[in-house]
Amino acid sequence: MDIRVLERRKIPNSYDYIINISTNYFAVAEDTIINVYSLDVTKKAIQLKGHTSAITQMHFSASNILLSSSSESLLSWDIDDARIAINADSQPQPVYIGAGLGAASFITTAKNHILLVVGMDLIIIDTVAATTRILKGHCSSILFCEMVNPSQIISLSIDNHLKVWCLNEKCAIAQFQLLSSATLTSFLLDVDTLYIGSADGMVYVYEPISGTRLKRINIENYLPDVSECNHLITDETIINADQQYHPVQKETTNGVCVTNSVLEILKISSSSGNEMAVSTFGLDGPVLDLDVENVLIIFLTSGVVQLNALSFQILNCTSFLHHTPPLPLAYTVQCFRHKTNPHLVCTDLFNDELIILELRKLSQNEKSHLKMVQTCTLVPGTPLLSMSTWKKPTEVKPIVKGSERKKSKAKSSGYSNKPTQEMFKPNINPSGKQEKSSKAPKSTNYVYPSEECRPIYLKHKLKVSDRNTPVEAIAYCRDSNMLAAGLGDSSGIVLKLPNGNKSTLLLGHTAPITNIRWSTLGRQIITTSNDKSCKVWDISSGDMLIDIKYTDGNTKNCEKLEFKKDIVGAQFYYIDKFILLAHSSELYLYKHHVDKKKNSKRAIGRYQSVHCSSLSQTITALSAPNSYYSTLAVCGLSDKSLVLYDYNRQEVALKIGDAHERVPHLVRTVEGSKFISHSSETYNLIMSSSVLDNVKLWDIRSGQCARSFNKPNKIGTSPSMSACVRYVAVPGEDHTVHIFDIRGKAAISKMQVDNPLTTAFSPKYPQLAVGSTDGVVSFFNDR
Repeated sequence: MDIRVLERRKIPNSYDYIINISTNYFAVAEDTIINVYSLDVTKKAIQLKGHTSAITQMHFSASNILLSSSSESLLSWDIDDARIAINADSQPQPVYIGAGLGAASFITTAKNHILLVVGMDLIIIDTVAATTRILKGHCSSILFCEMVNPSQIISLSIDNHLKVWCLNEKCAIAQFQLLSSATLTSFLLDVDTLYIGSADGMVYVYEPISGTRLKRINIENYLPDVSECNHLITDETIINADQQYHPVQKETTNGVCVTNSVLEILKISSSSGNEMAVSTFGLDGPVLDLDVENVLIIFLTSGVVQLNALSFQILNCTSFLHHTPPLPLAYTVQCFRHKTNPHLVCTDLFNDELIILELRKLSQNEKSHLKMVQTCTLVPGTPLLSMSTWKKPTEVKPIVKGSERKKSKAKSSGYSNKPTQEMFKPNINPSGKQEKSSKAPKSTNYVYPSEECRPIYLKHKLKVSDRNTPVEAIAYCRDSNMLAAGLGDSSGIVLKLPNGNKSTLLLGHTAPITNIRWSTLGRQIITTSNDKSCKVWDISSGDMLIDIKYTDGNTKNCEKLEFKKDIVGAQFYYIDKFILLAHSSELYLYKHHVDKKKNSKRAIGRYQSVHCSSLSQTITALSAPNSYYSTLAVCGLSDKSLVLYDYNRQEVALKIGDAHERVPHLVRTVEGSKFISHSSETYNLIMSSSVLDNVKLWDIRSGQCARSFNKPNKIGTSPSMSACVRYVAVPGEDHTVHIFDIRGKAAISKMQVDNPLTTAFSPKYPQLAVGSTDGVVSFFNDR
């Protein structure tokens, strides 16, 4: 969904105006004069004069019929006839419907009836029978009224009393009290469902006849804070009626406290031919655009929210302030449909300006085709095609003296020798007993639980170092049976889970290990350290297989040069076919291979530089998928931006400027798991973190922020994302680990951990590992 500004008009004291709109016109009333503007900018405005006192309310009963009310009269204007009169240099004349009815605060029409609200009275005018009825019974001013069916009307007053009126009996037949501490600001009656919006950003869904509350949805909670820069926020959390909500005021850049009031509610139903395509963000992540049959569009002070009218799932959310270009906060909003797209007429909260907006679906040409999962063939010349097999070194056998044969014997015909190939022999088991294999096959029927499983219960702790050495980095292998940890004493350790009895030490670095990553098959580990080195290790023996050195493109000199600066990150890439390494502003791609000598358990690794790309700024963070084929690599740069580099086309595919307030120090892609399945669009999410800033989720298709989590104490710790792509764990400086649900903004759980430093989710179980500064790894399970 995209918001396009069609027109801006300066109006002094816009909050003193009464505005009403239809599919082709919008009317602005000032005192006794009505100015009717057409959405077609080529047509001139129409000025209507007929009232002798200030106009209090207007309503378009049809696309070209305007009702206007003042304290002395109720008038009807035909806009098409008025335009003809203006062209003929004559004054448009209204039709008098009633006089002395009072100043109406609300007007609506239903079939052959006109409903007026005057104070605490409800006036019903039958235009066919030319009769007028007055219904009394409310103890405070009426806010809203609507005809449910030809014989019943509902009305809602300021004191939150909802009354159901019977026209035949001319009295109220039911009365209900709506529970809301905030002022009710908007209403929509659709068939047998009543939608009510309040000033605290809540939307209540009622069954109007019985007064039963069906849902209570906190819409305000999903719009970004004014101080944050979230372009797109999506969610599907529904708040139950028994949950308590505390409204939060937000400070705008003008220093005025504003709450996200629900200003208008619009429903688009496919039954009337009004289909609308929106993007959704479900449990399995974002999916492609789809046609939703029933959509609720809710307009708030600072943005627009789309909901599925049947499931009340939040489909899409757009902020006014963080739109490009920025849009003002709205004081009043009225919506209508023009042609195929919804339109808005809103007044600026701080500037005397009237703005006409169009909500439109992005065309296929405007949508980003950038996807994390590789869906296209590789372009000739891409470095990802540099996957030729390594030639094994030829072994030269020494020549022994006297072993040469001067004369060769005649070749035998072969009839007298034993045949080189035996005939097929059936495996006959006369005993009938089934032979047992030495190794039982491992069961692969385990599936990651689909229900919500929060790993918040402490299971056990493992001491990975005798001294209080900080655990700088941890990572699970693909099967979750081993955990690798990089320590602050320059050593690494691989623990056999769950008890950590069998461990393998990785010794070779001379400074703390900053990053540790597994290969897809779980046979090798790659580590980086503050000693400006990158090493590949064999898990079974703990031997170092590869020690990557700096190369300038000359493979002969690659063993002679050392890296000049710290290595930001390194990992296996393209399902273990490459090694990706970030150093300074350069992104290196290496081809690697591991050989095993005969009659020797020690393996030897080799590597070769394939490609080197230079980015515009220094790289501060690196991540790329390895469990599936992807041509993209995500980098954080020193100019506070995020960059997606496409190795297929060897260019920057996307750059997100000013992604954080500070330099991003961590980026992560959705790696996935073989124990849980996701849609391909789920992998289009990336996570980034920065010191003194929030943890953010980004959608690479739109290049916009999908969610921002308030990081505790704004420290530079390492968050992680669960395999189900539902939870984000963030270590805090206050000895806690915060668990966030990606469908919300606030933390849903907090676990007490002494000095947490890094986190990692298990790809197989709902389990969270937390590394601390005291050399302890704590494991949390869902039960």
